[in-house]
Amino acid sequence: MSTSLLYHAFGLIDQQFLKAEFKNGLVIFHIKTKESKLRCGNCGSRNVLKSGTIDRLFRTIPIGFKPVYLFAKVQRLQCLECGVTRQERLTYADEKKAIPVASPTLLPDCFLS
Repeated sequence: MSTSLLYHAFGLIDQQFLKAEFKNGLVIFHIKTKESKLRCGNCGSRNVLKSGTIDRLFRTIPIGFKPVYLFAKVQRLQCLECGVTRQERLTYADEKKAIPVASPTLLPDCFLS
């Protein structure tokens, strides 16, 4: 597995592949945004400081009959240009449409074991 798979299978150009898990019939790709692609979600500036991460889970298209999830480390960024602190903007997801990892009732059973 590599970043190439993320690009060719899912069209994720700014993401770095961290690892893959195969758990209870699911495929889970762990990803994060490449350091060189981090920008302020408000003004687009590259002049940002990292301010922690949050885990987000996205369901994507299956591979064969296996459900596939993207487990993303989403970076919080403090912009030195506009002063805003917020999560990075993800090109592959609509805002507010991820499964919050802290909500166990929404997760498939395999994530709870």
